[in-house]
Amino acid sequence: FGKSLAAFVIVRAFGHSNSTALTISASLAQIGEFAFIIAGLGVALKILPPEGQDLVLAGALISIMLNPLIFVLLDRWQAGHKPGQPVAPVAETPPGPSLDVTDHAIVIGYGRVGSELANVLRERGVPVIIIDDNEHHVDRAHAAGIPGIRGSAAADAVLAEAHPEKAKIVILAIPQPLEAGEALAKLRAINPSLTLLARAHSDAEVKHLLEHGADGAIMAERELAYSLAEMVMSTPPYRAMRTTAA
Repeated sequence: FGKSLAAFVIVRAFGHSNSTALTISASLAQIGEFAFIIAGLGVALKILPPEGQDLVLAGALISIMLNPLIFVLLDRWQAGHKPGQPVAPVAETPPGPSLDVTDHAIVIGYGRVGSELANVLRERGVPVIIIDDNEHHVDRAHAAGIPGIRGSAAADAVLAEAHPEKAKIVILAIPQPLEAGEALAKLRAINPSLTLLARAHSDAEVKHLLEHGADGAIMAERELAYSLAEMVMSTPPYRAMRTTAA
């Protein structure tokens, strides 16, 4: 319990949402294998009786069995539903530019990639709304004059705030393929005519995103390699090789 509470406080201190903090806390809730090593060492040094080691093992087994249940309850909370009672809205929209736009692009993730993309689109006259679960990222978007919504892109209430039914395109610039896949499926159901593009870091992620409704998935490392290769082949002495190959 102690490490889960500490993880929650630390994640929130870095500006992440309650949803992210609870997910990390839940992942640390079960007793780890290191406890077995400590218990075994305690018995070997005659500091801990064998019965104590049995209690540690029993506690670990119980925590391992309960951990999936914790994630099920967490998923229900994140989806905005609890059995028998309503919960507060998932979306958190700090004061900022108006969200009342149409024919816009929704950029999910306002980190290094998403912020550059959103700023370029806005400079070229494309209306943009961003979604990010980091409070500081949303504040930075507002400071740049870009409407932003704080929350998980996989949450129904958050997506609704961005008006995907009025949008033309959604670009998922987040590095979490599971959250991106869930958001893609929901966006496709809300507006089948949307163009959906996503960021990936491996061939497996590309496949996962395409299977969940993406029209295209770009693996950043591969695109960077292609761009660097083009630059190499445009410089002497490789320029001649490129001309010959053509």
